[in-house]
Amino acid sequence: SIATFRRRFLPQIEALFVQVLVLAREMKCLKLGHISLDGTKIAANASKHRALSWEHANRIEAQLREEVQLLLKLAEESDSRPVNDGLDVPAEIARRDKRLAAIAQAKTKIEERARERHAVEQQEYEAKTAKRDAQRQEGKKPRGRDPQPPPSGPKASDQVNLTDEESRIMPTSRGGFEQSYNAQAAVDAETMLVVVPHVSQAPNDKREIAPILDKVQALPAALG
Repeated sequence: SIATFRRRFLPQIEALFVQVLVLAREMKCLKLGHISLDGTKIAANASKHRALSWEHANRIEAQLREEVQLLLKLAEESDSRPVNDGLDVPAEIARRDKRLAAIAQAKTKIEERARERHAVEQQEYEAKTAKRDAQRQEGKKPRGRDPQPPPSGPKASDQVNLTDEESRIMPTSRGGFEQSYNAQAAVDAETMLVVVPHVSQAPNDKREIAPILDKVQALPAALG
């Protein structure tokens, strides 16, 4: 019920959040002299054991297709002779077809994420290559090896959670990995009031600074 309420009224909640900050500023409870950023992993309502990897999905898919072919052969044989083993062949085929459909859907999600990742990595690769080319044109020798173009397509370890596909496997501060979200917050360093909240699917914090700063800059000028 809380999640439904939040989704339905998210624009109003965000506007109310800013109004609270403006009120805090008027009451001199908010300074905004210095802002601190940090993130924390928040567990998703899903088990990491419900995650399906690209490699495992392909292996199960091949196995299920093989089982379907065997069941079809058995069904054909049962047309010419009675089979009294209690096996409901159509039901078994339907059950496997349902699993194949779920796997196909999961693979589509993994492929979409792989394309998104490749677009980001390709952009970073082109930026690094352009920088090194500019250094060479200036007569300078770039340090280190030239960057390699990122591979396209899913990796064997790429996965999607069948319970909560928006969450990701993330390392935790106490060690190990959990199905989580990366919750970021920018706070007023003096009063510890949260100025900007941000939730990410990225396991690492290194790409979260820019989105947080964009949201800080979008705050009303009245906040200083």
